[in-house]
Formats: sequence, C-alpha cells, structure tokens
Amino acid sequence: MADKRIKGITIEIDGETKGLDKALQDVNKRSREVSNELRSVERLLKFDPGNVQALAQKQQLLSQQIENTSNKLSQLKAAQSQVEQQFQRGDIGAEQYRAFQRELQFTQAQLNKYTQELRDMEQEQQKAQQSTKQLENLFKVTGKSVDDFANALGTKLTNAIKGGKASSAQLEEAIEKIGKEALGTNIDLDKMRQALSQLDKGANLDSVRKELDKISQAANESEKEIGELGNELTNLASGLAAGGGIAGVIQTALDTSQVNTKIDITFDVPEKSKKTVKDAVNQITAYGVDAESALEGVRRQWALNADASDEANRKIVEGAGAIASAYSGIDFTELIQEINEMSKEMGITNEEALGLTNALLKIGFPPEQLDIIAEYGKQLHDAGFSAEEIQAIMAAGVETGTWNIDNLLDKILSL
Repeated sequence: MADKRIKGITIEIDGETKGLDKALQDVNKRSREVSNELRSVERLLKFDPGNVQALAQKQQLLSQQIENTSNKLSQLKAAQSQVEQQFQRGDIGAEQYRAFQRELQFTQAQLNKYTQELRDMEQEQQKAQQSTKQLENLFKVTGKSVDDFANALGTKLTNAIKGGKASSAQLEEAIEKIGKEALGTNIDLDKMRQALSQLDKGANLDSVRKELDKISQAANESEKEIGELGNELTNLASGLAAGGGIAGVIQTALDTSQVNTKIDITFDVPEKSKKTVKDAVNQITAYGVDAESALEGVRRQWALNADASDEANRKIVEGAGAIASAYSGIDFTELIQEINEMSKEMGITNEEALGLTNALLKIGFPPEQLDIIAEYGKQLHDAGFSAEEIQAIMAAGVETGTWNIDNLLDKILSL
C-alpha cells in the first residue's frame, strides 16, 4: 500500500482481527507482479506497436489487473464501515482516516483506468478488423495486392500490412493512399468506402467496380480543373520570380493545398483559431518534426484543451516541438499526449508538465521512459507528494545512476 500510515488500521475479517495492510497483502502483491509485467509489454509495444503476441498479452494482463483491483476495491469497501466506526470512536486518528480514504479513491481510479484501457484495446481491434476488411475489398475490386502499391505505401507501411501488424490508423492511411493511387488523387474517399462496403452486404463485384469507376471519373475531372489552376499558379510564380517573390507564392500554394485542407477537415476549432493553428504547425515543422506528426500533435493539443486559449495551446505545442527536435527517440505526437496525461494525473498545468519534462530530460532522464512520469507521478501525487517533490525524486534517480526508474519508484511507493 502506498501510504504506510494505513498500517495502523485493523479490521475484522471472517472473525479474525488483522491489520488492513496485511489483509491486502496478497492482492497488492499480485497487482505489483502484473503491473511489472504489463510495463514490460507496453515498452515492447512502443517499439513494435503491432506485435500480435504482445497485444494479446496486454489484453490478458489488463483483464487480470481489473480482477485484482476489483478484489482490492471490494475488500476496502467491506472495511469502510469498520474504519468509519473506529474513527468516530477515536481509535484511529484523522491522518489514518484520510490515508484510508485516499487508498479507496486511488483504487477506484486504478480500476477505471484499467477498464478504459481494455475497452480502448477492444475498440481498436474492432476498428482494425473493419479497416482490414475494407482493404481486402479494395484489393478484390482492383484485382491487385499490397505489393502492387508498395511505392505508394512505402516500405514501413507495406511491411506492417503484410505482417498483420498494422494499426487501424495505418490501415486507414493505406486505404486512402491505395484509393488515390488506383482511382485518382482527388477521389471522394467517403464515397469509395461506401461503395466498398456494399461487398459486405452481398453486392456483385462488377456493380461495385462500376460504381468506383464513376467515382474515379469524377476525381479525374476534378484533377483536370486543379491542373488548370496549377498552371495559373505556375504562370503567376514565373511573373514574380524576377522580383524575388516566388518562394512566397510556393509557400502559399503548399499551405493552401495541404495544411489548410487538413485543418478544415480534421480540426474541430473555431474559424478564428485556424490561423494560429496553421502558424503553429508550420513552426513545428520548421523544427524538423514530420509534417503529419506536427498536424496530429497540434490537433490533439487543441482537442484535449478546447477551453484553453489559442496562444496557451500554441505555447505548449511549440515547446513540445522544440523538445522533440532536441532529443532523439521522442515522438512529437506522443509527447503531447504524455504532457496532457501528466497534467491530468498530477493536477498541474500543461505548462508545468512541459517544464517538468524538459527539466528531467536536461539532467539525463531516459527519453524512452517518459511514459512513466505520468504513471508514477499520479501515484506519488495521490500519496501526498507535490509536483516539485515528484521531480526531485525522479531527478535523484537519474543523478545517482539509478537508470531503472521503475525500480526506484516501486521502492518509494512500497514504503
């Protein structure tokens, strides 16, 4: 149990009086064992997200942890009335009583977290199955295989699909790229998906091909119109070249055709926010962050902090972009997610979470272990440590060469 002050509480179970910490000893031990194995699996998944065996293990371990945590919560709730009575009689002090309440709330929060993780995994599996089926339908209609589109997909995505390790997001990306390659750059992807889904409802393959042919023709007409517009832009650029304005024209064309379109489609932000968003994406891309990752990270920051001001969100994403470019092995989008989780779990602002991350990295905190800051930060926060104390504890592990931060924090939390 994280708070040693709870050790002074005794309860009666099946006619036997024992310390509450002793009563929970077995379930706490099982929970720690599963947690250690779960962290190992999650680290493997960070480097190999589509590892089927690891995903199956994670699902199994989450189920075990839900069972362990449910048992612990049941024991705590069963003891709650006794603890209330002891507090009313003065047998235990306010400090012990608060420690018990914290443990009860923390256990409930853990159960909610594990349950949500398992639910998210199941939803991801469903999405991946649906996307896999749609991709198979696309291959049926085109009469081709994934290898035929390897140039459009790239080696990494092609191998992920062939190895059965592609995530739902990767499969959706593949469907989009193959659809554009086979049917036209400006293909209406929604209409294409609707046509492909007819195969699952028993539609004839030829009828689906005819429908896709119509969609492809519409896309080709659209491409012709865009090509004409492109010629106009080229002529305009040529006219400005002598005056040194061609770079601005090209940049504007790129912004309009790529960033603006994706922001309009995927960002749920007011019109007045779009300029700030676009400027932030361009700035982060300038740091060397991949354009797609920059877009997704910025989108996630605004989505998770819809009530924050545009300037506040921009400050966070630009700070995260600078960190991602400075330290190898840090993914910008994942960093945004970790910062928001730290903020939520530790009760601090995004800016404070960003500062904490930056401070730890500066003194040598392993970049590949950033995920445990939020995980252990919450546990330390719930145990009564402040954000400054949490930073000091983790920094001490780095400064003393305790590179296995997990072991260091497990020892602290078991006190």
